[in-house]
Amino acid sequence: MEKGVTVNAAASKTVSEAAVAKPTEKNTVAEIKAYLSENGIEFASSAKKADLLALV
Repeated sequence: MEKGVTVNAAASKTVSEAAVAKPTEKNTVAEIKAYLSENGIEFASSAKKADLLALV
């Protein structure tokens, strides 16, 4: 009898797929900056979290 393999597709997300969703207050500043960079949105390196979220 053959044993099947079950793959949990939700567990196989890559970092770039996870970054597709718009950041919220729950995200870190680094995650928000990564999202902005990936989407070609310029921001000041010294920008605060609230300022970065306003750019989203």
